[in-house]
Amino acid sequence: MTYSHLLRTSLRPKPLSTRAALALMALAAMQAAPARADDLSEALTQGTFSLQLRPRVETVDQTGKQNSEAATVRTMLGYATKTFDGFSVTVQLIDVAHGGDDYNSLINGETRHANIPDPGGAGVNQAFLQYSGLPQTNVKLGRQILIEDDERFVGKIDFRQTMQTFDAASFENSSIPMTKINASYVWGIKNILNQYVPTQTYLAEASVTAAKFLKLDGFGYWYGNVADRAIPGAAACGLAGIRACDSATYGVRASGVVALPGAVKLGYEGTYATQRPYDGGSSLIDADYWHVGAKLTLKPVSIGLDDMMMGSNSAGSYGFQTPLATKHAFNGWAETFLTTPAKGLDSKYVTLGVTPGKATLLARYYVYHSDDQNLKYGNEWDLSAGYQLTSHLKATAEYADYRAQGFGLSTKAAWAYLTFSM
Repeated sequence: MTYSHLLRTSLRPKPLSTRAALALMALAAMQAAPARADDLSEALTQGTFSLQLRPRVETVDQTGKQNSEAATVRTMLGYATKTFDGFSVTVQLIDVAHGGDDYNSLINGETRHANIPDPGGAGVNQAFLQYSGLPQTNVKLGRQILIEDDERFVGKIDFRQTMQTFDAASFENSSIPMTKINASYVWGIKNILNQYVPTQTYLAEASVTAAKFLKLDGFGYWYGNVADRAIPGAAACGLAGIRACDSATYGVRASGVVALPGAVKLGYEGTYATQRPYDGGSSLIDADYWHVGAKLTLKPVSIGLDDMMMGSNSAGSYGFQTPLATKHAFNGWAETFLTTPAKGLDSKYVTLGVTPGKATLLARYYVYHSDDQNLKYGNEWDLSAGYQLTSHLKATAEYADYRAQGFGLSTKAAWAYLTFSM
């Protein structure tokens, strides 16, 4: 089976929301204005193309399941116009081609196999109208990437072949010295299964960077799933009901880097957040989160120690969730804890990183327990090696080994892929 055949047979386009479509119609109206035709023509025709190709092979060996193997290719093609009167437009298409169904993509019905949530499909990854005509202000309307801090709470899930993007109106302003304020309203999410989830979600954050050694953030995230049916890939929380997982999260974060003698640098981060019901969410939603971490770096070596607590409610029936996060990056690459267990999750881990030349090496070891009753869950090794072959091409290999002791299934997963970007 050729790649071109896979590309044709896996197309399943997703329409933009009405609001994003209106944004593109507004651009077309601007283009029709005769007085601006020449300048607008330059903006439209002299923009910037982008291309990314990412072929990947992934295997998962999980207790009680048939082994899974997936060979996929992600292609992203984009175009961003130049700015005209403060306005610009970005459009990016995405396609994921795959060979065979020897894995559970979560929508192909192959439940006897272990999960690899990388189904084939195609659609619009981004399509937004941007306005930057006001001082130190940026406004976007349409399908876009939204990222907050390190993606612990809001991110694009770029590890998966189909990333997560948002149909949203977003606002960012940095006119106050040392301060950045951003806010977004999200009416829809294109998730990692290329499914569309209608939402009523609000995001807000204010950051103050006092110096390299101190950045302070305050944030609030209100997640509401307003679908009238269950949608594959929509955020889960272990509770029954489409809107049962709707939650409001409020938190603060402090982070920075301190220079120590001998070219050593100490990075640190501390976060606290609390979660409550929102917009019809279950009354069981009542949990806290905290994370403390420190990393010592003496190039090319770094070592980090972290403790991340996703707490449980007092009854041990709901664990703190992060429905919009880049979850793969946290709590283990084996993805056992994408949904926090009802009794919560305490992840203690140590990370060793080395960056010799163009290579990037990482080893991380986790020990997991529950918050409620401090039950053993298991431990995990995550290993990664990457090498920048050229300015446009990078090779990466990764491995995860989760050994269950009281939760989930023992899982070994491996990935090998190339990323070409220009």
